Amino acid sequence: MKVKQYATTILALLVSIVIAVGGYWTWRNYTYHDTKQPQQILQQQQKTQDDVVLIFHKTGCPDCQQVVRQVNQAVQAGQADHYVMVDTKDSNLYQKYNVIEVPTAIHLKAGQEVARYAGANNPDRLVNVIKATKE
Repeated sequence: MKVKQYATTILALLVSIVIAVGGYWTWRNYTYHDTKQPQQILQQQQKTQDDVVLIFHKTGCPDCQQVVRQVNQAVQAGQADHYVMVDTKDSNLYQKYNVIEVPTAIHLKAGQEVARYAGANNPDRLVNVIKATKE
């Protein structure tokens, strides 16, 4: 009787772990992870001359959802000093950078724009801007 009870408990625990890991994996890969206080990072970047990649998206945008996994993978593999993700619904920063379409990635070096891609039609170009390979 006790063996059956332990087996049920262990099975329930294993199922819970699988669900938790699956939920984390889905959240990590299929959700934009917005930067807290992006203005401060951008101000600091201008002083330090760091590479920064701005990624603008909008909650509920089908094009943004189409490329979210590629965007997150590019950020993880990228070489920029900072990545700043901004939801255009929650920030007016998009106006400063003349973003009229989402998703948009803008690569800044020393405060100057060196690359930009907007849209989801060519994910490879978007990924190349996001990776910001240093020369």
